[in-house]
Amino acid sequence: MELRKTTVRQAADAVWKGEITAHQLIEKTLKNCSVLNEGLNIFTYLAGIDAVEQAKAVDQKIKNGEKPPLAGIPVAVKDDLCYGVLPTGLGSPAFSEFISPVTAAAVERLMEAGAVVIGKTNLDDMGQGSTTLSSPNGPTVNPWLAGRTAGSAGAAAVATGVCMLAVESDSGGALRQGASHCGVAGLRPTTGRVSRHGLNAHCSSFARVGITAFSGEDISEVLDLISGFDERDAATAVCREGISEIIKAPGSKDITIGYPVTAFDYLEPELREIFEQARERFAEGGYRIEEVDLGLLREGLLAYYVIAMAEAFSNHARFDGIRFGKTAEADSLEEMYEQSRAEILGREARRRSIFGAFLLSKDNYGRYYRQALKIWEMVRQEFETVFERCDLLMLPAARSLPRSLEGESGFLEGWSEDLYCAPVSLSGMPALTIPAGQVDQLPVGMQLVGPPFSEKMLLAVGSASGSTGK
Repeated sequence: MELRKTTVRQAADAVWKGEITAHQLIEKTLKNCSVLNEGLNIFTYLAGIDAVEQAKAVDQKIKNGEKPPLAGIPVAVKDDLCYGVLPTGLGSPAFSEFISPVTAAAVERLMEAGAVVIGKTNLDDMGQGSTTLSSPNGPTVNPWLAGRTAGSAGAAAVATGVCMLAVESDSGGALRQGASHCGVAGLRPTTGRVSRHGLNAHCSSFARVGITAFSGEDISEVLDLISGFDERDAATAVCREGISEIIKAPGSKDITIGYPVTAFDYLEPELREIFEQARERFAEGGYRIEEVDLGLLREGLLAYYVIAMAEAFSNHARFDGIRFGKTAEADSLEEMYEQSRAEILGREARRRSIFGAFLLSKDNYGRYYRQALKIWEMVRQEFETVFERCDLLMLPAARSLPRSLEGESGFLEGWSEDLYCAPVSLSGMPALTIPAGQVDQLPVGMQLVGPPFSEKMLLAVGSASGSTGK
């Protein structure tokens, strides 16, 4: 079975029918992962015998007459999501041997449905970044073109065909940009739809758990399985009484897609052309296209980073070598704190912590942080206003092509890559990245953004557009 040419439903059906056992599927997957990982650096840990044992348990359930919806489907889990069997490294050498006492809620639900965790995927320093360039394990290589970053190791795992699904975190856009750079589909759900229990978040206000897959169709197969109320995450209280889905038939003239013309001015001409062509394809498919205004993208990006760095400073405080992390040997308490934090937090995490401390200081709180909170509300209102005129909104997922593995660009340049994703994070609305075209042998993805709980409409439109698929 070649996973790249098989949908999640088809693969599970083959296991149900006995055409292949979950055990056989996972053993083959593990072998492929080991080979590809040598060149692409996708996984920080591979499950090995633990994955095989999971698969055998799935086969036994099928023998007992059960029919798990994701029977034997291999899943990659980003290494900032806890999994009680493998180490959860969090993007820090200090946690390379840390075994969490809990498993993330989304991972639990996928395993209950018969999916098999194949390994933990690479991430930036303490999960802070969209390239893996700051990872202590080294960057993940783009499977489309050596010498470029993948953006997201989970997206690379899916793009190579070694995994059908990846469970990933997304704060400022790592999941969505990774999907764009690797030519796959990635969904950041509505705030509160999927539990964040078991996720190590550097900025709690914006961190979400999402899914990367070959296509929107595959994401649809698992979205309901990981959605819903979880008493361990208060944000999911919105799901307690059930979710009112926004659903419209894809391709119908009832769907209006917003096209923010000025937002594309920040792109290079060759990238902008990709989105003009996508706009034409949607129009040819029967969708109404309406030009809308998003005038707060740059302000939203700045507000995101002010708030995210302030929260990173607060959240990093617990990594002191006493409550969390390895305790360094030292002659004094102060020295112990300094050495422990230096080992736990890498360069990017320290940079954001220092900026966060500066932003929350007495003299700067009102000048920067309070103003950022006001912009956050303005951005949210701007998106709500846009959705009074249209059903969906199309945006780029990334500002440029994947970054080179060679050389080092400025950190401000790296942060600017979140221009199109960070404001969507502020809005709290769902976003689906789907392939839109190619430039210089590299995929280019676009975001489809919708109002709260419009994921099924997003996935239906993304799949019907022909942009997602094998």
